[in-house]
Amino acid sequence: MNLKRAIGRERNYETEDLNITPVMNIFLILVPFLLLTAVFVKISILEFSLPTAGERSAQASQQKNPVVTILAITDKGFEIKTKDLKIPFIAKLDGGFDYARLVEKLNRVKQRHQETEDIIIAPQAATKYDTIIKVMDRCRENGFPNISISG
Repeated sequence: MNLKRAIGRERNYETEDLNITPVMNIFLILVPFLLLTAVFVKISILEFSLPTAGERSAQASQQKNPVVTILAITDKGFEIKTKDLKIPFIAKLDGGFDYARLVEKLNRVKQRHQETEDIIIAPQAATKYDTIIKVMDRCRENGFPNISISG
């Protein structure tokens, strides 16, 4: 004895169509909403040119006393270390980095060692990429086109 047949609710599911209109209505509203609220990211590309082994040895022979300039980025400010020049620590101002004093100190290093074009940036692990890019821009603008990043 079949209970569905006894109650009279037996349906023929093979001939009944699936109603997808509510699902299509949701997609009709959802897709334009997602497209309008999407954030499109701009990607910047920095071009680095690394010298070949032959160029590097020629550069090393041209420079008698290579000057290594290291710019450390800490959570408290900037610290520049170079040969024969004592540069005081550049502290943060009101929570932000003091880029104007950094430019002054980079100019001072460049006046003292005019032949050097290399600088090594040593950021802490928690340093934001935006800060590193701003420091790289300041270095490039002040005569240090060859930038290396140390971890």
